[in-house]
Amino acid sequence: MATAIHFGAGKIGLGFIGDLLHQSGYHIVFADVVEKTVAQLKEEKQYRLFLIDHDYQEQVIDNVDAVSSIHNPDGVVEAITHADVLTTSVMASNLPKVAPLIARGLKTRLEKHLPKMTVMACENAIMGTDILVKSMLDSGEITSEQLNRAAVYPNTAVDRVVFEGHHNGQNGIEVGDAYELVIEKERLSNPDNKPIEGAEYVENLEMYLQRKIYLINCGHAISAYLGQAYGYQTVQEALHDESLLSQVKAAMEESAAALEMKYHFSKKSLQTYMDTMFFKRMMTPGLSDPVTRVGREPIRKLAPNDRIMGPANECEDLGLSNRHLLRGAAYALLFRDPADKQAVELQHFIDKEGVAAAISHYTKTSSESPMFKRLLREYQNAKAKRITLNRA
Repeated sequence: MATAIHFGAGKIGLGFIGDLLHQSGYHIVFADVVEKTVAQLKEEKQYRLFLIDHDYQEQVIDNVDAVSSIHNPDGVVEAITHADVLTTSVMASNLPKVAPLIARGLKTRLEKHLPKMTVMACENAIMGTDILVKSMLDSGEITSEQLNRAAVYPNTAVDRVVFEGHHNGQNGIEVGDAYELVIEKERLSNPDNKPIEGAEYVENLEMYLQRKIYLINCGHAISAYLGQAYGYQTVQEALHDESLLSQVKAAMEESAAALEMKYHFSKKSLQTYMDTMFFKRMMTPGLSDPVTRVGREPIRKLAPNDRIMGPANECEDLGLSNRHLLRGAAYALLFRDPADKQAVELQHFIDKEGVAAAISHYTKTSSESPMFKRLLREYQNAKAKRITLNRA
């Protein structure tokens, strides 16, 4: 039986990647830093999923094991030498932390003259596997030449609704039916090989990454920023407000128009994607996304290539409407959360330098451009609207 080692036994690791690895017939070894999770997986050799779209029906994922990457790094290295596939879901910011240990494992495989394995970072990040590879090189544990001999490194795009759940006296992970795992076909050792069943293998991953970021992440963020300004606590509450729902839909449709023109996605496929992967999922029973969590780090989310200004810039370049995207950016500039460093920094900058300077500084939009003037006007309108709402 083939073996997979997966770094990260959290909700995504267990509820998404672990599920697909199990369906693909792998014995799965989870490497994690949480001792309680490692001990439980080692003892029980299985865990439970609860299928949200099937009245929380229980599904058992068996034939699993676990090893502590903190207390047993040698065990992790040993597991890497026995694996055919290595995957991660540790959050992109933690890839530099796991990179040295993965590099050690790959070097050990070379010393044992083992065949190339497949390494994939399944993170909510653009080109996450490239980030992992760079982190391994930066660690000094392995050279570029050794990396190339040890494995292949396809990038991925990932998306699935997962929650911690408790049903029938058992703990587990709640999962939705809809998911997306897209893998770079050309980086596999054999492009016709499919190491994970249920994944989509494509030649141009960038277009699928942009589809997710410019539609799903875009809609999610704008829902949060509008929702906070209108006094809602969660994204779900905001989307039950028909006026806000229509604005979110309009922004996503502007993004979709740019994707259709740039990458030749069909309009129907983009609409189906939005309906299935966003609107249907956002109304999942029990789902509650606080606007402060979804809206956090507004500076990052206002970057010129990120979820709001990225599609707004694409629309501008293609001569398409971006009015509702700019409105979303305007409400992002109003986002407040004293517990979020970026939100505090953003408001401090606006208070000190003015919103025009903030737009130039954070979105990199030229103050001479027509789009800058439209964004500034949207901000002024949004600010006035928020003041009116606060007085009501």
